[in-house]
Amino acid sequence: MASEASEWIARIDRGLSATEQQSLEQWLAADPARVVALMKLARVYDKLDSMGRLADLFPRPEASRRGWLVPAAALASLLVLIGVVGVSTWRSVPEPASTMAAAPSEVTGEQTFATPVGERSTIRLPDGSSLTLNTDTRVRTRFTAQVRELFLDRGEMHLQVAHERDRPLNVYIGDRFVQAVGTEFNLRIANDRRVELLVTEGKVLVGRRGELPATTGRLPGPPPAGMSMKLASAGDLLVVNDATAGNALHLAPEEIVVRLSWRAGNLVFRGESLAEALGEIERYTSVEFIISDERLKQIRVAGLFKTGDVEGLLKTLQENFNVSYRRVGDDKIILASSRQTVL
Repeated sequence: MASEASEWIARIDRGLSATEQQSLEQWLAADPARVVALMKLARVYDKLDSMGRLADLFPRPEASRRGWLVPAAALASLLVLIGVVGVSTWRSVPEPASTMAAAPSEVTGEQTFATPVGERSTIRLPDGSSLTLNTDTRVRTRFTAQVRELFLDRGEMHLQVAHERDRPLNVYIGDRFVQAVGTEFNLRIANDRRVELLVTEGKVLVGRRGELPATTGRLPGPPPAGMSMKLASAGDLLVVNDATAGNALHLAPEEIVVRLSWRAGNLVFRGESLAEALGEIERYTSVEFIISDERLKQIRVAGLFKTGDVEGLLKTLQENFNVSYRRVGDDKIILASSRQTVL
C-alpha cells in the first residue's frame, strides 16, 4: 500500500487527468486505510518545509519540472483530493476492475532482466508476481513446476509475490536467500555490498543458502535455534548479509514511502548533506559530481527530486545557493561556490 501511495502522490503533484482522478477516488473508496496511507505521505512533504534554507529551493507548482517541489502545494492538493472523495470513501463501492493483463502461462527455463543507468521497468513474472527493477539492475529468473527462483546480481528490485503455498519463491543474493510464499518486499545491493531488505507486506525468511528449508506449504515461521536465519515482517528493514544476529529495524510508514519513492521516479531527501544526496542521484545518471568546495558538502538537502533531472538540479543550486558549475566532457560536473573559481 505504501508504494501505491507513493505513486499516487507523484501523480497528484504533476496534476491528475480526469481518468486518473476517477481511478484515485475508486482506489481510496475501496479501503479507508488508503486514506491514512496518503495522509502519512502528505506529512512527509509537510515536514520538509522546516528543513531550513533549502525550503527556498522549492519552485512554484507550475515550475515543478525543475526537479524540486513545494511541500505545501503537494500537501494542499492532496488534502483537496481527499476532501473530494472523503464522503464516498466510507460508502460501499465496487472494487475497480484491474487493468493488468492476466498472468502469462507458466513457462520453464531461465530469463535475464536488466535496466541501464537511469531507467526502471516492471515485469510480470510467469507465476503472476510483479517485479520492478530500479536503475542499473540485473535479475535472473528460473521457474519450473517445482521452484520459483530469482538471482539478484546487482541493483535494486521490488517484488510483489503471487501466493503459492506449495512453491515458495526464493531470491538469492550471493550466498544468502530470501524466501517468501506470498508477500511484498524490496531488496537493494548498496555500493558497499550491503544487501538491504525492506518488507512491506507479510513475512519473509532470510539466511544462508545452505540453511534453505524445504518446501513446507506454510508461511515462513520462526527459524530453528542455532541457525543464522531470521524472520522479517512488514515494516522491517535488515541487512541480509550481516553475519550478526542483530534485530531488524522497524520503520514508520512514512519512512517506507520515502525508501520506495524510486518506483515513481522520485528521490525524497529529508536533511541529508549535499554530498550524500549527490551520491544517491549519481545512481540514476552517468554524470559524476565533484564538489570542489568542502563547505558545500555540508549543505542540508530537503525536497523531492525527479530522478535524472540533472539540469533542474544545477539550475536550482545556481539560483538558490550561488553554486557555480563546470562540465568536463559529457559525464563529469564540478561544483563550487560562485565566489570560488571552478577549475
